[in-house]
Amino acid sequence: MSQQDITEYTGKNDNSTSESGYIPRKCIGFDIAADYAHFRRVGNNSAKPSYLIPPRTTVAGLLAGIMGMPRNSYYDLFGPDSSAVAVVPKNVPHTYTMGITTVNTKADDAIQYLPEEKHYTKSAEMLTPESYIKYDRQRDTYEMLVDPVYRVYVSLKDEDVHEDLRERLEDSRYHYSPSLGLSECIAEISSVDTHTVERKDVDTIDSASYDDSGVVPTPGVSIKRERAPLYMEQFDGGRRTTAFGNLTYVADGGSLPVDGSRSYSVGPHDVAFY
Repeated sequence: MSQQDITEYTGKNDNSTSESGYIPRKCIGFDIAADYAHFRRVGNNSAKPSYLIPPRTTVAGLLAGIMGMPRNSYYDLFGPDSSAVAVVPKNVPHTYTMGITTVNTKADDAIQYLPEEKHYTKSAEMLTPESYIKYDRQRDTYEMLVDPVYRVYVSLKDEDVHEDLRERLEDSRYHYSPSLGLSECIAEISSVDTHTVERKDVDTIDSASYDDSGVVPTPGVSIKRERAPLYMEQFDGGRRTTAFGNLTYVADGGSLPVDGSRSYSVGPHDVAFY
């Protein structure tokens, strides 16, 4: 991504910071898996490449959807001073390029299955809705992740919302079905648990990092880094990114070498919270 792309996405706050100012004493942990996933990289339109690890903003949207929060209403709740997130890739997925045909669904009359004046016996016309002609379909190339599995750790400073999220995850009581990126990539959540968070000075972490300042390049370790959004704010009836970070992980799914400055022990994993 060029510097111009980054500036366009960051809006007025061209920040590139990332470590969460909120460090929890406890957090919720859960596994999430799907047959496919797609986390579209910013700065691309026609071809749609994917991040291999869900960006922090994607995790926030996933959890907000589970709790039934309106679009663009939850950015303060998942801000750097009110939340902490860590993602452990349990199975770094391989990718598959897939052509997907899409049709506009935003207009009020975009989907018109059977006009009222058409009789049900006109089967050919039933199978060719007017909307398919009025609103052009578009074929895009998506980079899909195959069989992704992640362990997500999250804590919210708002204790009431934190407990509501925990109960919903434990009871599989979702307002919107969880998905990994695209709504078609329906996901399964399992192994929900509550963990204590302990400060731990280690040389490697199991989670991805959303900031590479603490990452230590090591011979023989293939480290990948992707520019990704971290935090958003509501703006002019929509949203905009307020900070980006370097989404950093080990390509083969191994442990990420770090300087230990921001590592924590959570259950069976050593992670960095952001």
